[in-house]
Amino acid sequence: MQNYFKFFVLFNVLAATSIVWSQSKERDVPYTKALYTFIDHYYNNQISSMDKAEEFYITAVDSLPECFSEYSKLVHLSRCEFYLGMYVMGEYDFSSIEKIKSITDTTDNTKNLSQQIKNKKAQAASYFDKAISLAQEALKIREGSDAYIIYAMAISSNCTVKNSSYVINNGLKVGSYSKKALQLDSTNGTACYYQYAQDLYAPAFFSNYKRGYSKMLSFYNNDSLRKEKMDNYYFITGIAYSFYKTNNYPEALEWYKKSLEIYPNNQFALKMIKLLSKI
Repeated sequence: MQNYFKFFVLFNVLAATSIVWSQSKERDVPYTKALYTFIDHYYNNQISSMDKAEEFYITAVDSLPECFSEYSKLVHLSRCEFYLGMYVMGEYDFSSIEKIKSITDTTDNTKNLSQQIKNKKAQAASYFDKAISLAQEALKIREGSDAYIIYAMAISSNCTVKNSSYVINNGLKVGSYSKKALQLDSTNGTACYYQYAQDLYAPAFFSNYKRGYSKMLSFYNNDSLRKEKMDNYYFITGIAYSFYKTNNYPEALEWYKKSLEIYPNNQFALKMIKLLSKI
């Protein structure tokens, strides 16, 4: 009876802190339900404006459980900054800047779009920089798998929005920090993804689509890994992208469709499905 009472008390404490233990029961720092809701809405294209994104962000920040250690608080806050940056980054297709560069027309519309993209990149980078700073502070307290991986995630996204010198100086740190995360916790599915994502998304000279596909498929099928919902989405779209880059469009199409089982309204997957359906 005494043990039952202890379990009952523990259960109610966990429920009160709103931690998503069911999806991250062995995680270094568990996700709160509010942050998970923010992430879910982001990937499923259910955030209609920056104001709405900031509402989700504020709710996620405020969901910080009192039972969290200082290390866990810093990792949690780092995640909040990272996903707000991801939302800002998703507001524009930054690859369109390359199209702008190739246009000789110097109309006001072209200049305005170029400036808007530049501003959004800077705004996204500011959130990723905050995420990095918070992760660094967490790692000063102790080395932890989740601190290392959110550090790697923020650097990876910064490589998308910052200049080439930043990429040269920091790009390799993504693999280094994800490796450290795996050394501390070999079941960290997010770290598994970032360890090999460069095989898929690095410039062509450095990419290795065959290895990238093999690793993503093995991670997706490995039930011993601790995988969040978004991890499985990234494994699936990574597999799809490997087929796309090797011109196997039918397989790429099927895998992108499969990703919609996780996030039915994900705009990246829907865009790729539309593209591949025309090939």
